[in-house]
Amino acid sequence: MSTTRHFLLGFLFLPLALNAQRSAEEHMASARAAYAIDSLDQALQLADSAIQRDATVSGGYKLRGDIKQRMRNSHGALLDYTRAEKQDPDDARLYVSRSAVHITEGHLKEAVKDCDRAIDLDPNDADAWYNRACADYMGRNNEGALRSLERAIKLKSTLADGLFLRGVVRGEQYKEAAGIQDIQAALALNPDIPGAWMSLGVLQFENQDYPGAIASFTRAIAIGGAELKVAYYYRGDCHYHMEDKDKACPDWRKSAELGDKDAQFIMRYYCNTDADKIPKKPSKRRNTVIEF
Repeated sequence: MSTTRHFLLGFLFLPLALNAQRSAEEHMASARAAYAIDSLDQALQLADSAIQRDATVSGGYKLRGDIKQRMRNSHGALLDYTRAEKQDPDDARLYVSRSAVHITEGHLKEAVKDCDRAIDLDPNDADAWYNRACADYMGRNNEGALRSLERAIKLKSTLADGLFLRGVVRGEQYKEAAGIQDIQAALALNPDIPGAWMSLGVLQFENQDYPGAIASFTRAIAIGGAELKVAYYYRGDCHYHMEDKDKACPDWRKSAELGDKDAQFIMRYYCNTDADKIPKKPSKRRNTVIEF
């Protein structure tokens, strides 16, 4: 009698355990759907619920780490990725995601290690190669970055961020025409890449395509952001090279008001005078812009 009772009790518990498992998976499905549409608060709540119901639910910690990364909670994301690695150490996408956090935080050695692990697991993952390129670029290894970008773009020709970064690297190697072509291709795929219009304008300026550069800097100015004063400076410089003081000085005035020292010099010794040229014009090469 006692043996039968224990068997029946175990049988009764089984449906409850299966129901809890289904509930966790259902929460995961909803969390993924919310994450896909950038409803991050809801996605995080649902991922938390799934993990609370079953800490071993497939992809739970990985997804929660991705959500936290998107919410710029790097510490929380790294903790979840570490838990996810213990559950599934052969998930290539996990290392791609974690490398992105390390890149954002400037932890380049850790980023490279994760990228290489992802590539070992899946050498056909374009994102892994792109992240490897980002880490190399930040570490001032432009040749390494280019090699990884070639692999990434070969695997995914529509990788807009990869095309943009390759354009930036080529521009830093003074291959302006090739850099312009890459950045224009990137913007055709995604016109909202942060810093891309600014970077395109810089390369066009260096290539002496002043009308093209003016159009790009105008787009950058419309977007705004931290590089606004530099965009105004450059657009003013384009007009100056086209010998149009009346259009150059208003842009330099705005740049000066935003704190650009070169523009303030130009305002004092050129725009606020009847001079035809700027005395001792600042001529430093300004970097292109890329955000991680």
